[in-house]
Amino acid sequence: MMQRIANFVRALFGMETSWSSMTLSRVGIDPVTARSLTQVLQPAHTIRLRPEPAEEDPAAGIPGLLWHGITDTGLVRDHNEDSFSLLDLGNRALFVVADGMGGHDAGEVASRIAVDAVRREVRNDTMPYEAPLRTVERAVQQANTEVRREAARKGSNMGTTLCVALVTDGAAYIGSVGDSRAYWMENGSISQVTEDHSLVAKLVAAGKLSQQEARNHPRSNLLYRTIGTDETVKAGMFRVELKKGGTLLLCTDGLWGDVEEEEIRRICTEEPYTEIVCARLVQRANANGGKDNITAVVVKVL
Repeated sequence: MMQRIANFVRALFGMETSWSSMTLSRVGIDPVTARSLTQVLQPAHTIRLRPEPAEEDPAAGIPGLLWHGITDTGLVRDHNEDSFSLLDLGNRALFVVADGMGGHDAGEVASRIAVDAVRREVRNDTMPYEAPLRTVERAVQQANTEVRREAARKGSNMGTTLCVALVTDGAAYIGSVGDSRAYWMENGSISQVTEDHSLVAKLVAAGKLSQQEARNHPRSNLLYRTIGTDETVKAGMFRVELKKGGTLLLCTDGLWGDVEEEEIRRICTEEPYTEIVCARLVQRANANGGKDNITAVVVKVL
């Protein structure tokens, strides 16, 4: 089955997929990005985050998850500044996306540092019984500290967006900084969970711009909050109850900026295989211009 899917993806989208390491290759991804992909990608798979519930308590437990992630340089940029991670922690799962900035290689360095910091902080969690949102918040702060440290060492203005989802006990606990987004889809609808830390988002909230005007605004990429800018960072914190049949999506603006939300919903919900969903999201963003790096992590609740 996996080989059949790999052949389908290769034939339809021209992407090579190795099921052993899940490294993706595409003309335009430089060696640094290729190495970072090898470090963070894992095969899409189904897990059950807690043991099967006892027969006398059929409502207990947490649903299984099917996930996959992808990143692509797009058609305009000459290198990829996005990073992402998928991490199975047994009774928890961690998903992270980041969109770096800063010129030269600073953006990809910043996004990789942030993702690695979150992975390490959650994996080495010494307080596993604390509130999950607190764990996410602490991981985001650690990412901010490490990006600032590297920026000071290099004399760089590097920074990155960050969107983190820690799944445990039947819910996703999400922290975000910048404009990388989390979406939740169920029952034919799509909802943006996170709030963009951008100037146009403030104008939309104030009623001065429509959502469509914001998408096409020449300053839509101006952010007022990112990882690495200030000594401490205030992340947006959210909780989403994971319901059977729903889909969680984390993505950078290279996806949501080029693909309308309804099209994202259709692609994510019509196809059962998460690896094909990811490939089609990238294909659609590139068909619409591929103006930025594109990263998506798709998590289906079974």
